[in-house]
Amino acid sequence: MQIRLASELDTIVLVNLFDDYRQSMGFKSEPKKCLQFIKTRLVENDSMIFMALEQQKCLGFVQLYPSYSSLLLKPVWYFDDVFVEASRRGEGIAAQLIDKAKMLAAGTEVMLVKRTKVLDNELEGSLSNMTGTEGMYLYHSGL
Repeated sequence: MQIRLASELDTIVLVNLFDDYRQSMGFKSEPKKCLQFIKTRLVENDSMIFMALEQQKCLGFVQLYPSYSSLLLKPVWYFDDVFVEASRRGEGIAAQLIDKAKMLAAGTEVMLVKRTKVLDNELEGSLSNMTGTEGMYLYHSGL
């Protein structure tokens, strides 16, 4: 399995999994809108998507949205979107995706911010380096 940043060329590979992610969160299937959303994010370079790939098939992704925090006085990357194909859950793919995001954050002096608490799933263990603060998980990358 390979984990790497997505590019505009990966848009088609991501669409079905992104649509599955939205459906798992209670939204209706909208593959055309998902296609446009992903394409725009990648073309405009206003989010970063790490993909877990195996034989050109996308198994999961984490999407990061760059921003700034006036309270922390530094750049932050928000991440709410973490998803792994149902048949591949429990293999640690989500944890590997988050670890890749943490490595990039640490290397670029950025703090990762998870806006919602994660309960009862495989991500809980991977959030052990984060601290809960007012309903947010902040990853302190040692900066």
